[in-house]
Amino acid sequence: TPLNVIHYTILTLDPEEPNLERHEEALKNLQKAIDLDPKCVDAWMNRGHVLFDLRQYSEALAAYDRALVVDPEDFAALNAEALILSFLKEFEKAIAAINKAIKLKSEKVVLTANRGIVLARAGRYVEALADCDQAIKQNPDHESGYYAKACYYALQGEIELVIDNLTKAIEIAPSRSRREAKYNPDFDRIRDDEQFRALVYLE
Repeated sequence: TPLNVIHYTILTLDPEEPNLERHEEALKNLQKAIDLDPKCVDAWMNRGHVLFDLRQYSEALAAYDRALVVDPEDFAALNAEALILSFLKEFEKAIAAINKAIKLKSEKVVLTANRGIVLARAGRYVEALADCDQAIKQNPDHESGYYAKACYYALQGEIELVIDNLTKAIEIAPSRSRREAKYNPDFDRIRDDEQFRALVYLE
């Protein structure tokens, strides 16, 4: 089915060096799925994810918007929107979206962590750090709090603290944490640092 093809294609995409041909293949298959079922939230979400990897943030946001038209209380779509909106510097909208997601699924530690990331991107560092620490307290065995804290410090160029927290995230969830760090613009400022590259790119 188109969705099975989509899931495989997305899993094999490399965000470090986006292959336009593979991403175009994924987008075409997603369009087939959407044509078959315009109310398929997964198809809209995956479209958003592919466009996000390509850093086509406005287009990704439009895809997440469509997912929320189908299901206004989809916390994953709200979470994705918040992160995209923060890249677009629409911070108040981003915070509103992540707050709604947290209200729907307060037990999801990743949402608290991501609010920390959104607040850090907005320059609200005191609140951001509090959310990062709260996420770690909420579940110290989940990588998201440490990853969020790495983003928090990366935005401020604090390389040693980035490495410390990102190492903890990678120890818990190696593939996911490395993949996120490879394409997350929060780390662009320190991407050429030898410690960062050795940790994330396994050099």
